[in-house]
Amino acid sequence: MPFTYAGHARMLVLSEREEAAKLELLLELTVPIQRQYFGWLWSRARHIAADDRAFAATVARLPGETTTP
Repeated sequence: MPFTYAGHARMLVLSEREEAAKLELLLELTVPIQRQYFGWLWSRARHIAADDRAFAATVARLPGETTTP
């Protein structure tokens, strides 16, 4: 999960999506990573499965939502 975050975030920022869509998807990518690295131990342990699923679901959405002007 964390090793692919940087690549997916960069791909998202460089994409031709609208800025609002970029921001929404970037938040969806960042929250699980942030909770796992900077959250309290009990929070990390409690949310690890949900964070993995949320991150994978967001990554799965990335290639299909590009918009061209």
